[in-house]
Amino acid sequence: MTAEREPLALTSLFYEAVLDSSLWPGALTRLADAMGVAQIAMPSFDWRARVFSTIAPRFDPDLVARYKEHWAFKDPLVPRAALRPVGQVYSLDDLMPRREFAATPIFNDWWRRAGCGLAAMGGNLVASESFSALICAFNAPGKEAISSKGGHLFATVLPHLARAVRISRQLAALETNQLASAEGFQSVAQAALLVDSLGRVVLANEAAAAMLKRADGIFLQSGRIAVNRGQDELQKLIASCSGSSRAILSAGGEIEAAREPPRASLSLTVTPLRSGLRRRELPWLSEGSPAALVVVTDNEADRTRRAMVLRRRFGFTPAEAAFAAEISRGDGRKAAARRCGVSEQTAKSRLSVIFLKTGTHRQAELVRVLLGAADEDGGVET
Repeated sequence: MTAEREPLALTSLFYEAVLDSSLWPGALTRLADAMGVAQIAMPSFDWRARVFSTIAPRFDPDLVARYKEHWAFKDPLVPRAALRPVGQVYSLDDLMPRREFAATPIFNDWWRRAGCGLAAMGGNLVASESFSALICAFNAPGKEAISSKGGHLFATVLPHLARAVRISRQLAALETNQLASAEGFQSVAQAALLVDSLGRVVLANEAAAAMLKRADGIFLQSGRIAVNRGQDELQKLIASCSGSSRAILSAGGEIEAAREPPRASLSLTVTPLRSGLRRRELPWLSEGSPAALVVVTDNEADRTRRAMVLRRRFGFTPAEAAFAAEISRGDGRKAAARRCGVSEQTAKSRLSVIFLKTGTHRQAELVRVLLGAADEDGGVET
């Protein structure tokens, strides 16, 4: 193929890869061949969650794993590159003097072993505070410069490559919204989130966004949904919903997220996506692909509604109604007292009054009456 036609052919291949992500490795390899460089890669960095992904068709997979595990967020070139505008070509020399970089631990431990020389150029494809992606090309060690032809080709196709990546991300966002619609996401009355297999929040409805902002029992930690206790269990439930490990009958589950007493806990229900619409996995271009739906039930709100029903039904005072709502959970007077933040003596006194007003004599009988009253009201979710 003539040199004049190569940029057009590469550009066409990039846009084809927008619709077929399996074409990306071949597209990068073809660009490397046309430039006459030894190595090429398209890495991305999720700065909040500290997650690294890449397409690196010519790199030794063991060295890619080594970079991911140890060097990705220690590489001195990466944060400097992330400051460059999208679509601007830069060289290693623009980021750090060659002699200075050649003395760094990463150069001696990884760079040379990966077949990368000091003649390298790159360009940003995505650049935000939380996520960045770039393309970088490297000559072999000992070759001091990328040819003018190779550099010109790189500069010519880079804007088209950045545009192809932008379109891919826009399509991914549309697919996420379609997936959310198929899951009935926005119609969920409670707080609801779509999360990826790492627990990173891909989409949150209004109630969930407000809860995360308040750090009200659940919060974001390095871009991932988190709870004060039980974080490992929550992550296991989420991971069980991922496409790579999902067993339909056993995926997901429920977990309680404790809040400071006397506040009631949150109940988190984790379920795999039901619709069968799976967003394309493009970890090197975007922050995450939805793997699970997390629905959060605020037991505090449920307790408040239940107390209002019982107060109206039996003429309880607000304090008696709140205690009765906790008694109806069936785990005894001491547990109810602890959640309400009252003493044992106060609990005994309130329970005596509640027995009198409900016409009951034993706790088991009382629980049945309280639950029946709430169910008959029809306005309380249980």
